[in-house]
Amino acid sequence: MAETAPATPLDIHEIPFADLLLLLLSPEAAAAGDADGRRRRLLATVWAALGPGGAGLLAVSGVPRAAALRRRLLPLARRLALMDNPSRARLLKKHGLGSDVPLKKPDRSVSSFAQLLRHDHDSGKLHSPESTTETTGGMEVIAGVDGFGENKGGDDGDDIENLGELFKELGLCMMELGILVARACDIVIGGNQLEQSITDFGSAKARLIHYHSELDSRIIKERSSTKRKSLVNNAAAAAARPVSDHMDTGQMPGSEDGSCLKSAEENSFISLVNLWQEWHYDYGVLTVLTAPLFLRSALGQECPVSEECSLPDGHSHLQLFDKRRIFSVRCSQESFIVQVGEAAGILSRGKLRSTLHAVSRPLGLPNISRETFVVFLQPSWDKTLPFSGYSSADEEDGSSDHMESAGSCGEHTLMQEILKKIPPLSSRLKEGMTFAEFSRQTTKRYYGGGGIQQNS
Repeated sequence: MAETAPATPLDIHEIPFADLLLLLLSPEAAAAGDADGRRRRLLATVWAALGPGGAGLLAVSGVPRAAALRRRLLPLARRLALMDNPSRARLLKKHGLGSDVPLKKPDRSVSSFAQLLRHDHDSGKLHSPESTTETTGGMEVIAGVDGFGENKGGDDGDDIENLGELFKELGLCMMELGILVARACDIVIGGNQLEQSITDFGSAKARLIHYHSELDSRIIKERSSTKRKSLVNNAAAAAARPVSDHMDTGQMPGSEDGSCLKSAEENSFISLVNLWQEWHYDYGVLTVLTAPLFLRSALGQECPVSEECSLPDGHSHLQLFDKRRIFSVRCSQESFIVQVGEAAGILSRGKLRSTLHAVSRPLGLPNISRETFVVFLQPSWDKTLPFSGYSSADEEDGSSDHMESAGSCGEHTLMQEILKKIPPLSSRLKEGMTFAEFSRQTTKRYYGGGGIQQNS
């Protein structure tokens, strides 16, 4: 049975953040100049990406300060994951963070650090109908948009001390971004179900995620045992401070430009079974993700160290199963990814579609870890989800009976086995069900007996 498959690249639709801000303008202001044409193109792109014929996700580029916040926050995921349990617990408590995975479990493949963000809609200037465009020095900006593009300082020093502030600033930025995309979706499908459902709840779960390299997993397992105490102590020391500039480069495979060495032939395949995160659908309204950061790690002369690297294939290692084919998503490092969840499909009565996806490990690169930051937007727990009028076309498209004929027989067999274990939406959604009930049913079906998800 095939365990790898050709990686069909998917360069997802991308929209500029500046065009999203046009949705804040009054009809009169939107009709001025070229704003109306840009707005029409924006909505057409959103429909092409997130509508029934799209892949269920799109990228947003050009968000002010986002690149700097991403570079500062994402490397902290690995440092937190490799800390000893008492030190990490104290740090998380200090910054108001928790975790939704068992961090004391030594054989986990993922470490996640979470916080519930609260969005104050009434005080958020981003949604002010009086927002107007101004032009300064040839650069168009939106007046009344609070926080975007401001340099608030604090970029110096060890960012682990700024963990809570970075978490909140980037998280709220991503919440606002998701609300704008929800508004765009509402315009193209009619009504205001998505934006209203998100803002009525007013909260979102944010997760800083470290997908472990093999070296990371080894360090964590050895810390849990009594063997090689020197390695354990050095690992804890490395996690408690910024990465050392002194690295044993002889043990750090890579090229001078910071990319990871790998042949073109290897780059053309993805793993179907060696996954950081198993195949699943998101079940909220929208999921907003940073483009991932990849770190390559090695044992330095004194402690484990890591540095940023770019994978030469350009893949994010986010895989989609769409239109009976497997795709590997590509996007720019400075962009955000916005992904449709099942609740959006239900609220839109099938006009928007979520896509089955997974996160795969890079083939032939065992010491590569993946860092990302994710914000999950959802409706209120007591929101009743409409059942009548919802189309199950997406389930038919992902059915194990409809695999595309191209590709190896072994690949088809493996994907059919995976798809059989994905709980169909019809088995989790019932008439009159609230989002809380839908969430419980979905979690039970994925993590309970027969599901393929691992709570790791």
